[in-house]
Amino acid sequence: MKRKFNEDGIMHIYQRTISGYNVFYCLEDFILFYTIVSVYAKKFGINLLAMCLMIDHTHLLASCSNLEMLSRFISAYTSVFVREFNLHTGRSGPLFKKAYGSAVKMEWKKIRSAIAYLFNNPVEKQLCTKAEDYTWNFLRLYCPEYTPVSTTMKRSRKLKRSMKMVKDNFNKGYYLKYTLLDYLYKDLSKHEKRILTQYILEVFFPFDTEMVCKYYKSYEDMVIAINSNTGSEHEIKENHYGKTDVPYREIISCLNNMNIADCRSVLTMDTGMKVQLTGILKQKTSASSTQIRKFLQIPIKKKTKVPKEPK
Repeated sequence: MKRKFNEDGIMHIYQRTISGYNVFYCLEDFILFYTIVSVYAKKFGINLLAMCLMIDHTHLLASCSNLEMLSRFISAYTSVFVREFNLHTGRSGPLFKKAYGSAVKMEWKKIRSAIAYLFNNPVEKQLCTKAEDYTWNFLRLYCPEYTPVSTTMKRSRKLKRSMKMVKDNFNKGYYLKYTLLDYLYKDLSKHEKRILTQYILEVFFPFDTEMVCKYYKSYEDMVIAINSNTGSEHEIKENHYGKTDVPYREIISCLNNMNIADCRSVLTMDTGMKVQLTGILKQKTSASSTQIRKFLQIPIKKKTKVPKEPK
Protein backbone atom coordinates (compact mmCIF):
# COMPACT_ATOMS: atom_id res chain seq x y z
CA MET A 1 0.00 0.00 0.00
CA LYS A 2 1.13 3.53 -0.72
CA ARG A 3 2.25 5.22 2.49
CA LYS A 4 0.15 8.24 3.49
CA PHE A 5 2.02 11.48 4.05
CA ASN A 6 1.32 15.18 4.46
CA GLU A 7 4.07 17.72 5.04
CA ASP A 8 1.71 19.76 7.23
CA GLY A 9 0.87 16.80 9.45
CA ILE A 10 2.54 14.89 12.24
CA MET A 11 3.81 11.37 11.50
CA HIS A 12 3.40 8.65 14.09
CA ILE A 13 6.13 6.08 13.42
CA TYR A 14 5.92 2.60 14.91
CA GLN A 15 8.75 0.09 14.52
CA ARG A 16 8.36 -3.62 15.15
CA THR A 17 11.09 -6.19 15.65
CA ILE A 18 11.22 -9.44 13.72
CA SER A 19 9.26 -12.18 15.51
CA GLY A 20 8.52 -9.67 18.27
CA TYR A 21 12.08 -9.98 19.64
CA ASN A 22 13.18 -7.82 22.54
CA VAL A 23 15.55 -5.06 21.55
CA PHE A 24 16.42 -3.14 24.74
CA TYR A 25 18.04 -5.25 27.45
CA CYS A 26 20.03 -2.74 29.49
CA LEU A 27 20.80 0.94 30.01
CA GLU A 28 23.48 1.01 27.30
CA ASP A 29 21.02 -0.27 24.65
CA PHE A 30 18.58 2.54 25.41
CA ILE A 31 21.28 5.22 25.40
CA LEU A 32 22.88 3.97 22.18
CA PHE A 33 19.55 4.06 20.35
CA TYR A 34 18.62 7.44 21.81
CA THR A 35 21.88 9.14 20.85
CA ILE A 36 21.84 7.62 17.35
CA VAL A 37 18.33 8.96 16.74
CA SER A 38 19.36 12.37 18.09
CA VAL A 39 22.41 12.60 15.82
CA TYR A 40 20.64 11.39 12.67
CA ALA A 41 17.56 13.57 13.19
CA LYS A 42 19.85 16.59 13.03
CA LYS A 43 21.70 15.17 10.02
CA PHE A 44 18.50 14.57 8.00
CA GLY A 45 16.68 17.70 9.16
CA ILE A 46 13.86 15.82 10.92
CA ASN A 47 11.85 17.70 13.53
CA LEU A 48 11.22 15.25 16.37
CA LEU A 49 8.32 15.82 18.72
CA ALA A 50 8.44 12.75 20.93
CA MET A 51 9.76 9.19 21.22
CA CYS A 52 9.05 6.25 23.49
CA LEU A 53 11.37 3.26 23.70
CA MET A 54 9.68 0.09 24.86
CA ILE A 55 11.34 -3.27 25.44
CA ASP A 56 10.29 -4.71 22.08
CA HIS A 57 9.24 -1.75 19.92
CA THR A 58 9.56 2.00 19.45
CA HIS A 59 7.20 4.92 18.88
CA LEU A 60 8.17 8.27 17.38
CA LEU A 61 6.32 11.47 16.45
CA ALA A 62 7.97 13.62 13.82
CA SER A 63 7.33 16.26 11.20
CA CYS A 64 9.23 16.84 7.98
CA SER A 65 8.67 18.17 4.50
CA ASN A 66 9.67 15.04 2.62
CA LEU A 67 8.57 11.42 3.02
CA GLU A 68 11.69 10.11 1.29
CA MET A 69 13.90 11.98 3.76
CA LEU A 70 11.89 10.59 6.67
CA SER A 71 12.27 7.04 5.36
CA ARG A 72 16.00 7.54 4.86
CA PHE A 73 16.27 8.83 8.43
CA ILE A 74 14.47 5.78 9.84
CA SER A 75 16.52 3.39 7.73
CA ALA A 76 19.77 5.09 8.75
CA TYR A 77 19.34 5.11 12.51
CA THR A 78 17.85 1.61 12.51
CA SER A 79 20.68 0.06 10.51
CA VAL A 80 23.34 1.83 12.58
CA PHE A 81 21.82 0.65 15.85
CA VAL A 82 21.46 -2.96 14.67
CA ARG A 83 25.03 -2.97 13.39
CA GLU A 84 26.36 -1.71 16.75
CA PHE A 85 24.09 -4.07 18.71
CA ASN A 86 25.15 -7.11 16.68
CA LEU A 87 28.85 -6.29 16.92
CA HIS A 88 28.61 -5.88 20.68
CA THR A 89 26.48 -8.93 21.44
CA GLY A 90 27.84 -11.32 18.82
CA ARG A 91 24.46 -11.93 17.22
CA SER A 92 23.85 -11.54 13.48
CA GLY A 93 21.04 -10.69 11.12
CA PRO A 94 18.26 -8.08 11.12
CA LEU A 95 16.46 -7.04 14.29
CA PHE A 96 13.76 -4.65 13.09
CA LYS A 97 11.24 -5.34 10.37
CA LYS A 98 12.15 -3.55 7.15
CA ALA A 99 8.76 -1.87 6.81
CA TYR A 100 7.79 0.54 9.57
CA GLY A 101 4.24 1.43 10.57
CA SER A 102 3.13 5.01 10.09
CA ALA A 103 0.05 7.19 10.40
CA VAL A 104 -0.26 10.86 9.50
CA LYS A 105 -2.09 13.07 12.01
CA MET A 106 -3.68 16.31 10.83
CA GLU A 107 -6.41 17.30 13.26
CA TRP A 108 -5.43 18.64 16.69
CA LYS A 109 -7.64 16.10 18.44
CA LYS A 110 -5.88 13.20 16.68
CA ILE A 111 -2.46 14.71 17.35
CA ARG A 112 -3.22 15.05 21.07
CA SER A 113 -4.49 11.47 21.11
CA ALA A 114 -1.27 10.27 19.45
CA ILE A 115 0.81 12.22 21.99
CA ALA A 116 -1.07 10.66 24.91
CA TYR A 117 -0.84 7.21 23.33
CA LEU A 118 2.93 7.46 22.88
CA PHE A 119 3.71 8.73 26.38
CA ASN A 120 1.33 6.24 28.02
CA ASN A 121 2.84 3.10 26.45
CA PRO A 122 4.84 2.26 29.62
CA VAL A 123 1.78 2.93 31.81
CA GLU A 124 -0.29 0.53 29.73
CA LYS A 125 2.45 -2.11 30.11
CA GLN A 126 2.48 -1.54 33.90
CA LEU A 127 6.10 -0.33 33.97
CA CYS A 128 5.06 2.82 35.86
CA THR A 129 1.93 4.45 37.26
CA LYS A 130 2.37 7.88 35.67
CA ALA A 131 3.73 8.69 32.22
CA GLU A 132 6.32 11.14 33.56
CA ASP A 133 7.86 8.42 35.77
CA TYR A 134 9.23 6.47 32.80
CA THR A 135 12.76 7.39 31.77
CA TRP A 136 12.58 6.36 28.11
CA ASN A 137 9.65 8.53 26.99
CA PHE A 138 11.67 11.57 28.15
CA LEU A 139 8.53 13.39 29.30
CA ARG A 140 10.12 14.88 32.41
CA LEU A 141 12.60 16.81 30.27
CA TYR A 142 9.76 18.70 28.54
CA CYS A 143 9.06 20.67 31.72
CA PRO A 144 10.14 24.35 31.33
CA GLU A 145 11.16 24.36 35.01
CA TYR A 146 13.35 21.28 34.69
CA THR A 147 16.71 21.89 36.38
CA PRO A 148 19.70 20.34 34.57
CA VAL A 149 21.77 18.02 36.76
CA SER A 150 24.97 19.69 35.56
CA THR A 151 24.05 22.84 37.49
CA THR A 152 22.90 21.24 40.73
CA MET A 153 25.09 18.25 41.52
CA LYS A 154 28.57 18.05 43.01
CA ARG A 155 30.75 15.98 40.72
CA SER A 156 33.83 13.82 41.22
CA ARG A 157 36.79 14.15 38.88
CA LYS A 158 35.80 10.97 37.04
CA LEU A 159 32.20 12.14 36.62
CA LYS A 160 33.38 15.53 35.35
CA ARG A 161 35.59 13.82 32.79
CA SER A 162 32.75 11.57 31.65
CA MET A 163 30.36 14.52 31.32
CA LYS A 164 32.93 16.44 29.30
CA MET A 165 33.39 13.50 26.92
CA VAL A 166 29.61 13.28 26.45
CA LYS A 167 29.47 16.96 25.54
CA ASP A 168 32.47 16.70 23.22
CA ASN A 169 30.95 13.79 21.30
CA PHE A 170 27.63 15.61 20.98
CA ASN A 171 29.35 18.74 19.62
CA LYS A 172 31.20 16.61 17.06
CA GLY A 173 27.96 14.93 15.95
CA TYR A 174 28.91 11.50 17.31
CA TYR A 175 26.54 9.08 19.00
CA LEU A 176 27.74 7.22 22.10
CA LYS A 177 29.06 3.77 21.21
CA TYR A 178 29.12 0.79 23.56
CA THR A 179 32.87 0.95 24.12
CA LEU A 180 32.66 4.62 25.05
CA LEU A 181 29.67 4.02 27.34
CA ASP A 182 31.58 1.28 29.14
CA TYR A 183 34.40 3.76 29.76
CA LEU A 184 32.09 6.62 30.78
CA TYR A 185 30.31 4.57 33.44
CA LYS A 186 33.37 2.70 34.71
CA ASP A 187 34.24 3.32 38.38
CA LEU A 188 31.20 5.55 38.98
CA SER A 189 28.94 5.01 41.99
CA LYS A 190 25.26 4.16 41.44
CA HIS A 191 24.34 7.75 42.25
CA GLU A 192 26.92 9.10 39.80
CA LYS A 193 25.68 6.72 37.10
CA ARG A 194 22.18 8.13 37.51
CA ILE A 195 23.56 11.65 37.20
CA LEU A 196 25.51 10.76 34.06
CA THR A 197 22.49 9.08 32.47
CA GLN A 198 20.34 12.14 33.09
CA TYR A 199 23.11 14.38 31.71
CA ILE A 200 23.28 12.31 28.50
CA LEU A 201 19.52 12.66 28.06
CA GLU A 202 19.78 16.42 28.54
CA VAL A 203 22.71 16.95 26.16
CA PHE A 204 21.31 14.81 23.31
CA PHE A 205 17.68 15.89 23.86
CA PRO A 206 16.34 16.30 20.28
CA PHE A 207 12.64 17.04 20.79
CA ASP A 208 10.69 20.18 19.88
CA THR A 209 9.03 20.77 23.24
CA GLU A 210 7.39 24.03 22.16
CA MET A 211 5.63 22.35 19.25
CA VAL A 212 4.37 19.50 21.46
CA CYS A 213 3.18 21.76 24.27
CA LYS A 214 1.35 24.10 21.86
CA TYR A 215 -1.36 21.46 21.55
CA TYR A 216 -2.10 22.17 25.22
CA LYS A 217 -2.26 25.34 27.33
CA SER A 218 0.91 24.44 29.22
CA TYR A 219 3.23 21.58 30.14
CA GLU A 220 1.25 21.04 33.35
CA ASP A 221 -2.01 20.79 31.40
CA MET A 222 -0.37 18.40 28.95
CA VAL A 223 0.77 16.06 31.74
CA ILE A 224 -2.69 16.14 33.34
CA ALA A 225 -4.30 15.38 29.98
CA ILE A 226 -1.85 12.54 29.26
CA ASN A 227 -2.46 10.93 32.65
CA SER A 228 -6.22 11.36 32.27
CA ASN A 229 -6.54 9.84 28.80
CA THR A 230 -4.33 7.10 27.40
CA GLY A 231 -5.06 8.15 23.82
CA SER A 232 -5.67 5.81 20.92
CA GLU A 233 -4.13 4.62 17.68
CA HIS A 234 -6.38 2.87 15.20
CA GLU A 235 -4.35 3.46 12.04
CA ILE A 236 -1.28 1.42 13.02
CA LYS A 237 -1.61 -2.27 13.77
CA GLU A 238 0.45 -2.84 16.90
CA ASN A 239 1.39 -6.31 18.12
CA HIS A 240 0.58 -7.08 21.77
CA TYR A 241 2.37 -9.79 23.75
CA GLY A 242 0.69 -9.84 27.15
CA LYS A 243 -0.77 -7.04 29.27
CA THR A 244 2.42 -6.28 31.16
CA ASP A 245 6.16 -6.02 30.47
CA VAL A 246 7.08 -6.56 34.12
CA PRO A 247 8.04 -10.24 33.48
CA TYR A 248 10.99 -9.03 31.38
CA ARG A 249 12.40 -7.35 34.49
CA GLU A 250 11.88 -10.62 36.36
CA ILE A 251 13.83 -12.47 33.67
CA ILE A 252 16.77 -10.05 33.97
CA SER A 253 16.75 -10.40 37.76
CA CYS A 254 16.63 -14.19 37.46
CA LEU A 255 19.58 -14.23 35.05
CA ASN A 256 21.58 -11.98 37.37
CA ASN A 257 20.92 -14.41 40.23
CA MET A 258 22.31 -17.13 37.95
CA ASN A 259 25.54 -15.09 37.66
CA ILE A 260 24.71 -13.96 34.12
CA ALA A 261 25.64 -10.30 34.55
CA ASP A 262 25.08 -9.32 30.92
CA CYS A 263 21.69 -10.73 29.99
CA ARG A 264 22.42 -10.14 26.30
CA SER A 265 24.86 -13.06 26.40
CA VAL A 266 21.85 -15.41 26.18
CA LEU A 267 21.33 -14.27 22.59
CA THR A 268 24.34 -16.24 21.35
CA MET A 269 23.59 -19.43 23.29
CA ASP A 270 22.98 -22.53 21.22
CA THR A 271 19.44 -23.84 20.81
CA GLY A 272 19.84 -26.56 23.43
CA MET A 273 20.95 -24.11 26.13
CA LYS A 274 18.11 -21.73 25.24
CA VAL A 275 15.59 -24.55 25.57
CA GLN A 276 17.03 -25.50 28.96
CA LEU A 277 16.99 -21.86 30.08
CA THR A 278 13.38 -21.50 28.92
CA GLY A 279 12.33 -24.20 31.38
CA ILE A 280 14.14 -22.46 34.25
CA LEU A 281 12.66 -19.05 33.45
CA LYS A 282 9.21 -20.59 33.11
CA GLN A 283 9.49 -21.90 36.68
CA LYS A 284 11.11 -18.87 38.33
CA THR A 285 9.29 -15.95 36.64
CA SER A 286 5.75 -15.02 35.65
CA ALA A 287 6.80 -14.68 32.00
CA SER A 288 4.76 -16.51 29.41
CA SER A 289 6.38 -18.87 26.90
CA THR A 290 6.01 -16.17 24.24
CA GLN A 291 7.73 -13.53 26.39
CA ILE A 292 10.62 -15.90 27.15
CA ARG A 293 10.97 -16.71 23.44
CA LYS A 294 11.04 -13.00 22.62
CA PHE A 295 13.64 -12.30 25.30
CA LEU A 296 15.92 -15.16 24.22
CA GLN A 297 15.23 -14.36 20.54
CA ILE A 298 14.12 -17.86 19.68
CA PRO A 299 12.67 -17.80 16.14
CA ILE A 300 9.16 -19.01 15.47
CA LYS A 301 9.06 -22.18 13.44
CA LYS A 302 7.03 -21.67 10.31
CA LYS A 303 4.26 -24.19 9.89
CA THR A 304 4.60 -26.16 6.73
CA LYS A 305 1.41 -26.59 4.78
CA VAL A 306 0.56 -30.19 4.09
CA PRO A 307 -0.89 -30.49 0.58
CA LYS A 308 -4.37 -31.91 0.48
CA GLU A 309 -4.80 -35.25 -1.17
CA PRO A 310 -6.81 -35.10 -4.35
CA LYS A 311 -10.32 -36.44 -4.05
